[in-house]
Amino acid sequence: MASNAFSEITEEFLVCQICFEGFKQPKVLPCLHTFCQPCLERLLTRVRKLSCPTCRQDVPLPQNGVKGLKSNFLVGKLHDILQQQPKEKGKTSETHENGVPCTACERGSPAEFYCMECTDYLCQMCNETHRRLKVTRSHKVVTINDLESGRFVTELRARETSKCEDHNELNKFYCDTCYQVICLHCVVTAHKDHQYVEIEKAAERERAKIKAKLSTVKTTADLHEKWIEELQTVKDDWPLQVQRTEEQIEKQAKAIIQAVQNVKREKISQLRAMNAAREKQMEAAMEAAEMDLASAKSCVQFTDNVLEYGSPAEVMSVAGELTAQMEQTAENKIAERAQLTKGSMNLTFDPLEQDIAKLIGKIKQTTVSLENIQSSARPTVAIGTCSGSPKLLKTVGEFGRGDGQFYHPTSLAVTADGDIVVTDHYNSRLQFLDKDGTFKKKVNLKFNPECVAVLPNGELLVTGDGHRIHVLDIQGRESRVIRVTGAVEKGLSTLGIAVDDLGRFIVTFEYQVFVLSPSGDVILKFGDKGQGQQQMGSFLRVAVNSSNQIIISDFHKHNLKICDPAGRHLFTCGSLGSGPGQLIYPYCVITDSEDNIVVADFVNQRVSLFSRDCTFIRHVLTREEHGLNYPMGLTLTHDGHMAVCDIHSIKILKM
Repeated sequence: MASNAFSEITEEFLVCQICFEGFKQPKVLPCLHTFCQPCLERLLTRVRKLSCPTCRQDVPLPQNGVKGLKSNFLVGKLHDILQQQPKEKGKTSETHENGVPCTACERGSPAEFYCMECTDYLCQMCNETHRRLKVTRSHKVVTINDLESGRFVTELRARETSKCEDHNELNKFYCDTCYQVICLHCVVTAHKDHQYVEIEKAAERERAKIKAKLSTVKTTADLHEKWIEELQTVKDDWPLQVQRTEEQIEKQAKAIIQAVQNVKREKISQLRAMNAAREKQMEAAMEAAEMDLASAKSCVQFTDNVLEYGSPAEVMSVAGELTAQMEQTAENKIAERAQLTKGSMNLTFDPLEQDIAKLIGKIKQTTVSLENIQSSARPTVAIGTCSGSPKLLKTVGEFGRGDGQFYHPTSLAVTADGDIVVTDHYNSRLQFLDKDGTFKKKVNLKFNPECVAVLPNGELLVTGDGHRIHVLDIQGRESRVIRVTGAVEKGLSTLGIAVDDLGRFIVTFEYQVFVLSPSGDVILKFGDKGQGQQQMGSFLRVAVNSSNQIIISDFHKHNLKICDPAGRHLFTCGSLGSGPGQLIYPYCVITDSEDNIVVADFVNQRVSLFSRDCTFIRHVLTREEHGLNYPMGLTLTHDGHMAVCDIHSIKILKM
């Protein structure tokens, strides 16, 4: 009976996902996906470089092209084992229904036998020839019916299928020098001076390593599933949140409309009341004016008569009263008329906008939050397009333990308010500076902080305390502690820290990189120590770009490594040296708004710029031009400046 592992083998696993047929010369890619060699060669003729059709990972080709990729010898064995699995009741196997064609000839005759040594399906004629040949007469040949009965499953599993492509002999040795399986003929020719061992011993050694890592990969797969479930939950909830928000917008819009209607009615009511009062005032004014007019006309007529017909004695007898009356009438009526000019009768009222704004301000604001997904603030500065040389604006601080003084500052970050956060390492604290570099406050810690990153909600992530990441709120108080589990090395501390646009925390520990969910669960981890191009040193800092690619500065390997969000290696920047594009002990690494990579080249006393695909662009800061000493931390501020940790001070430069 087949084991659970073999019972899960499906026809899809044994079919090329390019041609959707059985594998022909199966070649396995570095990402462990398998395709036919002819399919890959046809694909390569249509594109400039080969990438996996399934996962899109770039495939570095050996000198002899697709042919030089490793062959997947396991496919044939799995196919034979699958043929032997018990068929469901009522179903006829493909072998019985259509017949398996003979693989030893080109006549297309149905196979009736199977050679366990040659792994060929044989028709009647080929089987007779096979038994007559001296080199194959001793091979074990079984009938197709016996093969499907399951009697030879154990023997098939133990069968060695890997043959040397150069000599067509079984690969019985493993070359530790070339990292490839070889046959006996290879041992005495091309690999005679190499270190090699028997394939069984090499397999036993590697199986132990693989089994040790398999549990970690399974855990990672479980965490990926959990993360996908969380994302799916958010995705499923999103339409409901959109609907609720739309309803709230409708509600607020109705409230605003109602508020405007209320203000309109109130203003019109005020206008009408004012109009009624003014109408009465106008009527009274007109009545008084008519009376004054009659009085004035009477005074004029009386005065004309006195002046025209009165004798001197008659004039003098009324002169005093007449003069007083005329003066009083003229002065009083002019004063009253001045109070009722045309301008004073204009209608005025307060603008509607003021009252509406007050009413709208009382409407409750609606916030739609997605707690499962957070996004980090992207930099707004494009270093690659900055013209001219950066200008030093200010050098902040000196060696010491006072406010605004530093003892080995190692990392920088910028808050949403534009403050610069500095990890003051040996003073065991964080210091906050405003955008101009003026000291604002400090937060004392119980450990020596290594790196700091800012979350979108204003919280800070601080590394440097063993296997822990400390989360501080916007006031600098500790809100929680995340413990990083699964590290191979136990003695050192968390170091580099970054947050990508998926809300994941990327933290380095020795030569390993951990990707955590916002709750602190390990989603994946990658990295290994050694001397290969993709192996890492023991001191890593980290950054991310807008595509959530992970950029690692490898201090002891003198280079930068760019990995995709799943931790697969994509590019390597730099090499040991002082020339253009070379690095000596690169420290902090950050990205700008165009995903260019900015790195503090510590021993070379400069800051260098690379494109996102690792092409060297230029040296941004140097000792000769900008007085740079030994840069460690880097950050870009909201107003287009760069801040650099330099010995025991912070340099702020205008880009």
